[in-house]
Amino acid sequence: MHQPKTPWQRVTIPNWYGEGQRTIEIVSETAVWYHSGLPPVPIRWVLIRDPKGRFKPQALLCTDLMVEAVQIVKWFVLRWQLEVTFHEVLTHLGVETQRQWSDRAILRTTPALLGLFSLVTLFADRLQAEHGMAARAAR
Repeated sequence: MHQPKTPWQRVTIPNWYGEGQRTIEIVSETAVWYHSGLPPVPIRWVLIRDPKGRFKPQALLCTDLMVEAVQIVKWFVLRWQLEVTFHEVLTHLGVETQRQWSDRAILRTTPALLGLFSLVTLFADRLQAEHGMAARAAR
């Protein structure tokens, strides 16, 4: 619901999902998160919306009341990079597949796979920066 009195603030977030800088609008306050049977928890909430209308408004929550709203949004965007990495690791390296059913196999191979994935990514980034190589997609 549109509330004209909501004090939206325009902010520019760097590295917005690989697009570079992105201007969004935010509003933030504190509240109490309550769950039956548990003690209440103070939170900072941040509502974000896109002035261009490319994504629906979202709510972000943080239990550290001292953190600025813009920092919470930046952390949320950084988290996406981790999600993409985990997706790539699951898809291309076979982590958590039937090849690794035992706990010992997972403990042995997962650190090595993640390390190798990181090295290949760093090497590819350097080659791209130095030689301008075009990335090819696997089919």
